[in-house]
Amino acid sequence: MADWTPPSQAEVEGYFERLNNWGRWGADDQRGTLNLISPEKRTAAVALARRGRVVSLSRDIPPQPALDYHMLYPIRRGASQAAVDYFGMIYHGHTMTHMDALCHVEYQGQLYNGRRFSDHVGHAGASWGALDVWFDGVVSRGVLLDVASSRPAGYVAVGQPVTPPELDAAAERAGVRVEAGDVVVIRSGREAYEAAEPDAVPTISPQGFASVTTRPGLHIACLEWLRQHDASALVWDLMDERPIGYDGFVFGVHLGIPLLGLCLIDNAALDALATACGEEGRYEFLFSAMPLRIVGSTGSPCQPVAIF
Repeated sequence: MADWTPPSQAEVEGYFERLNNWGRWGADDQRGTLNLISPEKRTAAVALARRGRVVSLSRDIPPQPALDYHMLYPIRRGASQAAVDYFGMIYHGHTMTHMDALCHVEYQGQLYNGRRFSDHVGHAGASWGALDVWFDGVVSRGVLLDVASSRPAGYVAVGQPVTPPELDAAAERAGVRVEAGDVVVIRSGREAYEAAEPDAVPTISPQGFASVTTRPGLHIACLEWLRQHDASALVWDLMDERPIGYDGFVFGVHLGIPLLGLCLIDNAALDALATACGEEGRYEFLFSAMPLRIVGSTGSPCQPVAIF
């Protein structure tokens, strides 16, 4: 970390022209980086499931302000009774494991592949970049880059973001080579960080606003690393460093959505995966994540799993 020089303001501003994937898979493409997962890539990934061990990467959903939950009980059906649940939720933010669709974030008014945000996203849903094109989910080779294990405290701290050289170092420690179409899973040590800093645990109001503005995570320069390695998806626990550190930027690596067409799976729970990788002696696995089929949506709660 000490030898790494962060990019300048001008270099970060240049990401939009230099890194974007607009037109790479055609002007009308809405799949983005999931185009990198070919049938051959998926078939090779399935072969990594050799022992049948399944590890969930999803966080629990306890009662919280982002969740409107009611148990409807009892409902009588003849001689029997049944209990049903009602859920209303704000899944974006820092609390629930979820998949971001390509209509979720814009940059300077534009969505992925140059469509205008204001023309395609409204109260009735999105007509461009909605989750619909990803309804079949994400199935590919997953690789865990465990940055947290190399930090003295066991987690990424505020003001010490994850950097591209750290991602390279994590891959080297794991003995993996990140390949095009891989799902890159980055562990920053969220559980350990929040245990050490309980006042920094984010919540979300019923209106959808997070309660913290300072947060450790990935430096915006990791966008370039993800583009260079052609990651098909990013799964992470601590997400963007906040504040971003550059004038005019309210999003960091989340800008991979409009720039790269990158599939993001936010708020993963990765401690069990790190344990499993250590026990299995490998940091590659079959990765799968399936969203709910919410038509026209900006994303969906999802259940990502690693299979060894």
